Amino acid sequence: MIFLKYLLFGFFVFIYCIIDAQTNPKTDKDSLYISCTQCDSLYNQICLDDLQGFITYEHLPEFPGGLKSLMSFINNNIEYPAECKEKAIQGRVIVKFIIDESGKIICPYIINSIHPLLDEETLRIIKLMPDWEPAKNRGKHIKSCFALPVTFKL
Repeated sequence: MIFLKYLLFGFFVFIYCIIDAQTNPKTDKDSLYISCTQCDSLYNQICLDDLQGFITYEHLPEFPGGLKSLMSFINNNIEYPAECKEKAIQGRVIVKFIIDESGKIICPYIINSIHPLLDEETLRIIKLMPDWEPAKNRGKHIKSCFALPVTFKL
């Protein structure tokens, strides 16, 4: 009897979550910390923190032209915020995002923050990026998780 109560409760919570996910507004593209239900769900599926659910890829996601091109893109597009220059704020911002099956960057968020202005600049750069070559597994393009450090140094 108690098991049945928990089963029914779980079912109603599940239904509520589905309805809530469909009725709540989708991702705010200008948000520094995206916490939408869809992004959270994707991160839980794709960006596993433990080795039990470790995903192997035949081909990892890649920025067009490779790592050297990625660093060049960041260096050519970075605009150090004036306020951070004046206060000599430096460091490394780490942004995490998902690269979908078509190579588009979705659900970026800051996982290591230094200053809100540097976080905003990092997200601006991420939004400027061209589509990546998506990860492949068994010959099919798949979603993958990527963490990128962006260094701000005077």
